[in-house]
Amino acid sequence: MRRMIAIAAVLAFVGTTTTLEAQGRRGRPGDDRGLVELSQKGTRGGFFITGGIGAGREQFKFSGEDDYSEALTSPTLTLRFGGTPSPRVRLGVELFGWSGDGEETSLNVIDPYTDTFGTATGTIQFYPFPSDGLWIKGGAGYARSERNYDDPQLIDAVENGFAWSVGAGYELPLSRSISIGPSVQLQQGSFSQRNEPTLHERVLNIGIEVTFQTGGRWR
Repeated sequence: MRRMIAIAAVLAFVGTTTTLEAQGRRGRPGDDRGLVELSQKGTRGGFFITGGIGAGREQFKFSGEDDYSEALTSPTLTLRFGGTPSPRVRLGVELFGWSGDGEETSLNVIDPYTDTFGTATGTIQFYPFPSDGLWIKGGAGYARSERNYDDPQLIDAVENGFAWSVGAGYELPLSRSISIGPSVQLQQGSFSQRNEPTLHERVLNIGIEVTFQTGGRWR
């Protein structure tokens, strides 16, 4: 009887020790997969769409001229959307628009007008550090420039040409899906017509952007 009690006590001690060791292993931070998953830094992923507003400083010149025109600053809109093949890269399409009012003088007559400048470009947005919000981008595509006079007797001007853009910014995450941050970019268009100098128009834009994404994790 005493032998059976002793054997039972030994088995109970071994079982208790084994259980405590297993619980101790589960309690270690490095062994709990759930805790490891929650502690990982966020990433970018899935479909994204970015909307932005800003202030654009527009200038233009024709080939052969040394300097650009005086700057005209007006509001801008930016829309960018596409996919995220890796946490470092986003590929997409960007639509950019600027519009401002000005005046020109001809024969002592002041003619008010509205200038518009827009681009549609394919873009590559690169993040040097996957877990950080800093990004740089570049793109190329189509540009359009218009000048519409208030006076219906004057002929409006419309130009179509090649566009390119460069930019940089930072994304501050608000949640797994939404981020916000500042951006700066240069949009430029070149417009050529036969027997006429090429028109070069550019807009230096400083703004703020909000990005929504369908994939990724919380930072």
